[in-house]
Amino acid sequence: MRVISRVILAAIVLLLAACAAAPVSQPFNRQAAAVSDITVLPMRHSEIDLTIVNNPGNHFGLIGLAIVESNRVPKRNWLRDALTQRDYDHVEAFRVALTRALEDRDYTLHWVPPVMESKSSQVKRHINGQRKRPGQVETDAQLDVNFGFVGYAAAGTGDNAPYRPTVVLNARLLSADGKTVLFEETILHNQVFGVPGTPVVIEPDPAYFYPDFDALEASPDQVAEGMRGAVEAVAVELARQL
Repeated sequence: MRVISRVILAAIVLLLAACAAAPVSQPFNRQAAAVSDITVLPMRHSEIDLTIVNNPGNHFGLIGLAIVESNRVPKRNWLRDALTQRDYDHVEAFRVALTRALEDRDYTLHWVPPVMESKSSQVKRHINGQRKRPGQVETDAQLDVNFGFVGYAAAGTGDNAPYRPTVVLNARLLSADGKTVLFEETILHNQVFGVPGTPVVIEPDPAYFYPDFDALEASPDQVAEGMRGAVEAVAVELARQL
C-alpha cells in the first residue's frame, strides 16, 4: 500500500506541476516577424482526464491519496470511454480547429507526423511540455504546443465547485532554427489550476457545468459537446494570439 500510495502521490504532484509550470507570456509581434509558414511539432502525449483539484482527501496522507485515486480513476475511465464511443479525439479536434483558425489569418501549417507522440517517446521536455532541444525546420517558424490538462475538472467537492470542461494549453512559437522565442503563452479554459503569471483565460460555458459526477454521467452526449467546444475554443484563441 505504501509503494502504491507513493506512486499515486508522485502522479498527482506531476499533474499539478505540469499545469502550474506556465511559461512567461510573450506576445507575438506579427509586423516584426516574417512568418507565414509554420511547422507544428509533434505534441507531447496526452489523454483525457478527470480530477478534483482541491479534494479534501489529499490532506489525509498516503492512505487518503490512495482512496481519492481509487475513486477518481473509474470516473476518469468512464469519461474516456464516453468520448471514445462518440468518436471524439481531442488531438485531432485541436489540429483541425487550429489549422482552420490560422488559415483564416493567412498562415499555412505543416503538421509533423505523428501529431501526438506515443507515451514512450524519449523527447526531452520541460515539465510544461516544451521541448528542451528544438531543432531546425524548413518553414518560417515552428510551433511547440502541448496540453497540460484536457478533460473535466472541479475546483473542489462543494456545491459551488462543479465539473467543467477544462483545458490547459502551453504554446511557444520559435524561429526556424529554434534559437529565438517569437511568442509564448498559456491558455486556460476554466481557470481551476493555480497557474502563475498572466495566462489567457477562457470562461467555460455554463451549459456544461455538472454539480457532481452523477450529473456528468447522466449526460454523455452533452459532456462530449462541452469537451469539443473547450478544445476548439483554446485553438481559436491561440490563433487569435498570432
